[in-house]
Amino acid sequence: MTKKVLAIALFVVLAFALVWAGDKKATTSAQTDAMKAEMMKCAVCKNVATHMDEIGPMGMEAAKLNDGLAVRHWVKSSDAAKITAFHSACNAANKAGEATPGWTDEQAKTDLCEFCQDMRTAMKAGAKMSYGDTKNGSIMVLTSPEPTVQAQLGTLHEKCAMMAASMEAPATTTKTKAEKQ
Repeated sequence: MTKKVLAIALFVVLAFALVWAGDKKATTSAQTDAMKAEMMKCAVCKNVATHMDEIGPMGMEAAKLNDGLAVRHWVKSSDAAKITAFHSACNAANKAGEATPGWTDEQAKTDLCEFCQDMRTAMKAGAKMSYGDTKNGSIMVLTSPEPTVQAQLGTLHEKCAMMAASMEAPATTTKTKAEKQ
């Protein structure tokens, strides 16, 4: 159970951190500050929120699997200090996650963000998580042989894909001569 909680914590922290530590061009300072404030309300996410300035911009990619999802996170820098800060923040989040198995559902509702609650629900329903560090980030895989849990994981994949998309800088379009007329 501890591994599940740690995996949940890591996944959630990284997912939210990526949204809030994304490319500065994609979000305004006010949006970033508001997102950090929300992360600070979550017992797991706050461990990353406090280090987002050290980590800098991050990337995220989600892939739907036949029985779940895979999520890759990375620091958008080759700076060893930023990567170390990323891994340290994840370790702190994992430690915070160790406390959650003994929590009541009510405590989870008040002390975890909505995304962390969704992850906790999927894991309690039987989702299995595998994860590991990469040289500049991490990768996580959540799976289940149960169709109802796979549906929950499908919903989580959609949320992760939306988060990943929100981190990308808005595309600039160049109008052709015909479009300008």
